[in-house]
Amino acid sequence: MNPKISIAIATYNGASYLFQQLDSLVKQTIAPYEVIICDDNSTDNTLEIAKSFEKTLPLKIYKNSTNLGFTKNFEEVLKKTSGEFILPCDQDDIWENTKLETLLAGIGENSLVYSDSLLVDETGTTLGKTLSQKLKNNFLSSHTALHFLYDNSVSAHAVMFKRELLDFIFPFPKQSYFDAYIAATAASLNGVVYIDETLIHYRQHTNNTLGNKQKKKSSLLEKLNHKHAKKLQENNEMIQTIGEFLAIKTLKQKEKEKLQKLYIFYQGFEKRWFNLSMFWFLYTNKEIFFAITNRNRFSLSIKKSIGYKLYKVAPFL
Repeated sequence: MNPKISIAIATYNGASYLFQQLDSLVKQTIAPYEVIICDDNSTDNTLEIAKSFEKTLPLKIYKNSTNLGFTKNFEEVLKKTSGEFILPCDQDDIWENTKLETLLAGIGENSLVYSDSLLVDETGTTLGKTLSQKLKNNFLSSHTALHFLYDNSVSAHAVMFKRELLDFIFPFPKQSYFDAYIAATAASLNGVVYIDETLIHYRQHTNNTLGNKQKKKSSLLEKLNHKHAKKLQENNEMIQTIGEFLAIKTLKQKEKEKLQKLYIFYQGFEKRWFNLSMFWFLYTNKEIFFAITNRNRFSLSIKKSIGYKLYKVAPFL
């Protein structure tokens, strides 16, 4: 008997692409136990398209009474699943026929498994590049939440995770990306494993209005003030992110200690020229904090240790 696999789709005005996504679920080599759709008050014919698959998929369709927004809607649809293994699913991608089979075979004792994705344009035509190539990141297996603090390689559309994870991931944090948060929680629980295959056609959308927007001309002083304000905002967001990671229920004690130390370093940002202790802490833990990125880890350790006083004098840093 196949294990119970739940596919969770959060839809909103997805009529243009939903048929292709659902059709790719029909063609899976392992049939899902249930496909849950939670619609966020679409104004197009998304629900009609979904209902057309009621005879070919084990569908359960829900419609929110009010518009919840993307993140909250995904949270709600995941809560409605009942399977042993759960896969978040975007409304506009296309899955390879073997996605369920491959991820199920690869998850092992880990809490979560994920794969790479092939980038395609709005018509579904390949862009000749994978997501890992676009991000220029290391897609890796992990047993620590700290890998996902500064960078992320795990996209929600590419994962399968065990039901055990639902006990730890809600509510989704306000600052951290929820897929990075799920990955961090899973890594600390029983691990995240990466399968080096492209199992999803990940649709890239273009915004034709971007070229029509004209940037407002600003003086040098205005540009500097904007950069300074942005730097302070980034620091405050990082403090919030670390706080959210500290709230992860599966954290090990050593992970907590490192995060608490980093939290204190960031709180001194406005009063510092340069934090040598923070630099040494980051550099000696570079294999943990900078495992995903391909950027120079020595340079990253220096850059992240620059205080606001030095940044105001030399904003190009």
